[in-house]
Amino acid sequence: MPSPRLQHSKPPRRLTRAQKHSNGSSNTSTANRRAHLRLCLERLKVLIPLGPDCTRHTTLGLLNKAKAHIKKLEEAERKSQHQLENLEREQRFLKRRLEQLQGPQEMERIRMDSIGSTISSDRSDSEREEIEVDVESTEFSHGEVDNISTTSISDIDDHSSLQSIGSDEGYSSASVKLSFTS
Repeated sequence: MPSPRLQHSKPPRRLTRAQKHSNGSSNTSTANRRAHLRLCLERLKVLIPLGPDCTRHTTLGLLNKAKAHIKKLEEAERKSQHQLENLEREQRFLKRRLEQLQGPQEMERIRMDSIGSTISSDRSDSEREEIEVDVESTEFSHGEVDNISTTSISDIDDHSSLQSIGSDEGYSSASVKLSFTS
């Protein structure tokens, strides 16, 4: 005796060619998407340090590790950029300082005497009136230094950071030379 289910079941429906082609292309595109996803995940496994804890990784786990790795790389890049900017600023300050110490060849030569003051060696006192002021244990604010020299605020910051490196236990001396040409 046949089961009651079989009696009420519909005979298999025949699919038309258009329906068969539609299902086939849908399956093909789904298979292609999955294959592409697998390929991308394999590439991601190569790029991201995964650690020896597990040999099988889920898609979500890989994506979370990739996200954390990207943040770590961005932070390292930010720190490197900050360090590069500091080094460039220090290099600019040191170049200016070297130019100040060497001075241009066609201009007046300046030499240091034994106490650290500058002395002009090319021009006579009759051509120039010179006032030399030695200031010990005094720090200039940025505004005061700008009035004396033509350096920018970033240059002053460069100098301040280097001056703090080279200070002698809180004691510092500065020499300011004012020249008036007659």
